[in-house]
Amino acid sequence: MPSLLYYALVIGVVLAVPAVLTLVIQYIVLGTLSHRNSCKQKAASSTKPSQNHRVYYAGFFHPYPNAGGGGERVLWTMIKAIQEKYPFIVSVIYSGDNIDRDALLGNVKAKFGLDINPNTVYIVELKWRSWVDHKYPRLTLMMQSIGSLMLAAEAIHQFVPDVFIDTVGYAFTYPLVNLLSSNIPIIAYTHYPTISSDMQTMVSSRESGFNNDPRIAASPTLTSLKSAYYRMLAHAYAFSGSFADMVMTNSSWTHGHIVKLFDLPRTTNVVYPPCDTAALAEFSLENRQKVIMSLAQFRPEKNHSLQVEAFAKFLKEHPRYKAPESKPKPALKDILHVLEGSKEAKLIEYPLLVMIGGARNIEDEARAESLRQLAKSLEVSSQVYVIVNAPWSQVQLWLKHSSIGIHTMRDEHFGINIVEMMAAGLLTIAHDSAGPKLDIISPAIGASENALPSESQAQAYLKAPEDKNFPVGMVATTADEFAQMIACAIGANDSVEKALRSAARIAATTKFSEAAFSMAFCRRFTPVVRWLDSQSHE
Repeated sequence: MPSLLYYALVIGVVLAVPAVLTLVIQYIVLGTLSHRNSCKQKAASSTKPSQNHRVYYAGFFHPYPNAGGGGERVLWTMIKAIQEKYPFIVSVIYSGDNIDRDALLGNVKAKFGLDINPNTVYIVELKWRSWVDHKYPRLTLMMQSIGSLMLAAEAIHQFVPDVFIDTVGYAFTYPLVNLLSSNIPIIAYTHYPTISSDMQTMVSSRESGFNNDPRIAASPTLTSLKSAYYRMLAHAYAFSGSFADMVMTNSSWTHGHIVKLFDLPRTTNVVYPPCDTAALAEFSLENRQKVIMSLAQFRPEKNHSLQVEAFAKFLKEHPRYKAPESKPKPALKDILHVLEGSKEAKLIEYPLLVMIGGARNIEDEARAESLRQLAKSLEVSSQVYVIVNAPWSQVQLWLKHSSIGIHTMRDEHFGINIVEMMAAGLLTIAHDSAGPKLDIISPAIGASENALPSESQAQAYLKAPEDKNFPVGMVATTADEFAQMIACAIGANDSVEKALRSAARIAATTKFSEAAFSMAFCRRFTPVVRWLDSQSHE
């Protein structure tokens, strides 16, 4: 019969295994003390922070800092805010873009108009970004999450920060950071949850969509397997997210999902992303062309086909707006000349649907072409234009002269492009869900009301634009409802139209400005700096 000593030894070994594994992981990832000191000395020699305070290093886990999208605007506006308020903090960018600091900051200036001080920016180059770049044919979310762990391990190995800031939503990295050092605060800015209850509901209800292949939706067995996979992933995501010390979300919709998943209601706050609205707000609100424009990447979830279907329904229900078959389709270059003012405006006699977006790959290009074919099959191609990868100067031209904006993605987590259209003065129609519904187009005119403000209400608003209940746009769900809202917008009289445009612009430029973002971010970041100070004084 085994002795008491034997059982004590077994229990001791079992309890020691996690501690030993932790030490092994820490040694592999962090490296030796000499290695860590060498990395910090290299950063210190490349930067010149203020010496009036102890220097801290904020590590920004953002493998795509040169991408130029909305997520990158958040990243660099955060860094700008830190530089202005805390000149003793060095922003360490974990980058997989293989670009030096000066070139990167030059691109930031060109894309976002932000002047970033190079003296408090340090770039850590990542070689393992392929772990998250790889297109996994199966179990994509799980494999990319594991890939983010590998990438985070490389990042921390190359430089151990004083605070870890994730700005891309790689929540599976948080337990690793905590395991390596419980003294590193973890801050997250989450644009959208990796997995949400909406995604799980779509799968369990066997509804096909961009994240649920029709073959899986058609099979009860595959649906059950995928539902179990999503449940497992959701639990792992919730566990990982619970390690964050502070979470900021970009919208009320994202906030609701993250609070439910991470269970951190006291430390989770909505911080709307910064939108560059200043230049767009300079556009005149008058003399707009009969153009309904869309601004979104040609990704499947953006649901551009709904725009074409709604436009076709609108023209069918209001035939006076449909161009005669005998009338040739104007060339795009001629329309651009009209917008530039070098041709007479009468060229645009009938409403046009202009869909502008970026194409990341050949699949996006194919989607854009399928929209042209859909317009042709619905016999509206003479009034539909699909423009791929237009330069920003041309996008601004459309924003300046278009009358109506349309955005049809369901459960869009925020919708920066919607804010841009509103700031430019467009009568904007968005999907009645998630961020657009809860945060951006609020209050809104819905399809159920189908009623614009009266002329007297519009006149009153234009005289005293303080009315918080005056609508700033419209929302819809189905093709019929979008068609209804298009007709509503086109039929608005001058006073109502001007009031709606003005209300949209005021909402966009006050609620979603860079200044508002910086103020909200610093309000959440200041307690972290105070905590670092308290630790350094112990």
